Amino acid sequence: MPGVATTPLARGKTELAPRWRLDAKDYVAAMDITRDGRWCAIATGSGEVLVVDVDTGAVRSRAMAHPQGALEVAFARDGATFITCGQDASAKLFATSGALLRELPGGSAWVEHAAWSPSGDRLATASGRRVRFWTPAGEPVVETEPLPSTVTAIAWDRKGTQLAAICYGGVYILGATVAAKTRHLAWKGSLISLAWSPDGKVIACGSQDNSVHFWRLATGEDSEMRGYPFKPRALEWDGQSSLLATAGDAAVCVWDFAGKGPEGSTPIQLEGHKAVCTRLAFSPRKGVLASGAQDTSVLLWEPRRGTKPIRYAFLEDEITALRWHPEHRGLLGGDAAGNVVYWNIS
Repeated sequence: MPGVATTPLARGKTELAPRWRLDAKDYVAAMDITRDGRWCAIATGSGEVLVVDVDTGAVRSRAMAHPQGALEVAFARDGATFITCGQDASAKLFATSGALLRELPGGSAWVEHAAWSPSGDRLATASGRRVRFWTPAGEPVVETEPLPSTVTAIAWDRKGTQLAAICYGGVYILGATVAAKTRHLAWKGSLISLAWSPDGKVIACGSQDNSVHFWRLATGEDSEMRGYPFKPRALEWDGQSSLLATAGDAAVCVWDFAGKGPEGSTPIQLEGHKAVCTRLAFSPRKGVLASGAQDTSVLLWEPRRGTKPIRYAFLEDEITALRWHPEHRGLLGGDAAGNVVYWNIS
């Protein structure tokens, strides 16, 4: 298998079967799938956003959202609208038909991040050092005071009442109301990736100094995982908040947070890629982890059951996006050359 280390495959050693393929014409910057699994949205480096039928691969709509390049796309809870952001001074709300519904101003800086709350009643965007909260219709709710430096990632808690924003200097936990107080988890360094555990108990961040730092929110206690050759830009929790997958090398390190947690323990090492792993995605329904790398390979793992990949697939360039179907029916992948594939999972 080109691009995959010569490691014997375990059970189910089969290549994933593509259901459909699509040429998005440019770098795949981000993807999302509606909660009912009907539509997927694909944002590209050219600034175009495509809405595609997940079952057939038919393109429903194309919209030029951000001419200088799109950075993020995310569906609302009901799947009827989606938010985009990119290298201009506004985020944009679209209908799945491709109709522009509203522009959400971001100030003078790019709008680099956008995320819907799990409950669907709030929307957050980040540009420069500020975070802004909106109603689902795009009406402004509150704007934060400037953080110490540029926001590098945002993530909601499971209840959708708090938002974590990271930058140089730590994590800031923000409320989506004017009266909400901000909690600061200090870290003397630049944080570049963020994952809030589904149970709301732990926030993990990749750091510019090639480490993963995490905080237990009940106590504020923090710990650190070192030894990564490269910056850990991909972090992913499983649905039970017991496993944290991290990528800062070709190997994927999975830390076990069950019981007393990972301190003093050895992580599960998943070795199969030949180049740095760039994307991670746990299936929402089963303990299956998908990883994609610079070597064009996509591998599936069951970390609790073994350290060998169980399925594999390839695109044509560095893997830049991975998304699971919400019911584990398939896996959506995109690469730096604009190739998008939806693989059947059976």
